Amino acid sequence: MECKLDARLQQIFLELTSIDAVSSQELPVAEYIRDFVGKLGLEAHMDDAAKLSGGNAGNVIVPILGGGEFFLAAHMDTPRSTAGLKHRFLADRITSDGTTPLGVDDRGGVSEILYAVEKAAKAGTLQPATLLFSVCEETTMAGSLSYKPAPGIRYGFVFDSFMRPGNFVQATCGMIQFTFHVKGKSAHAGIAPENGVNAIRIAGEAISRFPFGWRGNMANANIGVVCGGTGTNVVCDDVFLKGEIRSATREEGEACLNSILADFRQTCEKYGGTLEADWEWDFRPYEILEDDIPYKRFAKAAAACGLEAVPQPTMGGSDANTYNHTGLKAINLGVGAQNPHGNDEFILYEDLQKASDIAYYLLTEKL
Repeated sequence: MECKLDARLQQIFLELTSIDAVSSQELPVAEYIRDFVGKLGLEAHMDDAAKLSGGNAGNVIVPILGGGEFFLAAHMDTPRSTAGLKHRFLADRITSDGTTPLGVDDRGGVSEILYAVEKAAKAGTLQPATLLFSVCEETTMAGSLSYKPAPGIRYGFVFDSFMRPGNFVQATCGMIQFTFHVKGKSAHAGIAPENGVNAIRIAGEAISRFPFGWRGNMANANIGVVCGGTGTNVVCDDVFLKGEIRSATREEGEACLNSILADFRQTCEKYGGTLEADWEWDFRPYEILEDDIPYKRFAKAAAACGLEAVPQPTMGGSDANTYNHTGLKAINLGVGAQNPHGNDEFILYEDLQKASDIAYYLLTEKL
């Protein structure tokens, strides 16, 4: 089915994707948004998220008619530079020329929200709501972690999923990141290896029992970085490992971590080494139920736009994980940002239009 993309929506998308603003360097996008909504008679302010991110901008927050009880959100950063972007318009999609990312993650979401709010403002159909444009989603999620909602905000919709419009993230895993330091004892490997404790031997044996890969439908684990040693004639005394554990529940993730920690410590004790370990939740798991307000409202919005609301599980994280962890029920909506982060990113004209229609419905529906 042919989809005619609104010329104004295309213009906004092209302008936003032409801005080069990676994580912690979002100020040009923030200024674009503030200028955009200011022309509509809406006030925008920037919060203090830069204190946590160390970047040049905070979250941009736009309360509409008092701010309402829900927010529409997207993030302003891209994971890779889009400098030198050249757009290509194919029969059914917009992409780059293949030498840079398109930046559709998440300038697609930002474009869809801005187009919808402009259309509603000009039609006089805006209802109370808040727009939230966050920083550093691709790195530390400093924006969503810093966000302090107004007292009336209860739930939200995040326009950030790679899935096509109509699909939404109903459940997602959480992710624990860990760093292990296996400490041995150095010695001359050629003259007196018996005087040393080889950290590589310890780490290698423990790694051989690590639960790599899938542990269920919503759980897996990985060690992605291993480094250590100074020379072939030295018994290695330091090995550093970095990895992650993903799980559908906090209890399951921490149980897996504790099992891994116990095994590494036992192996260290076996050979006379020690272990130092640091870990933290990078993002927490969440699940949205059919009775939750954002689930019900999105189902109505999708139907009004000729789509079926399709709940999906995912192994990735987003700002929605942070919002849910802090008590704001939020779902991540498919915006059609396909092949995100690669030079072959693209968005279908149909998807860009449909996601914008959903944003418009949510901003104009009388509650």
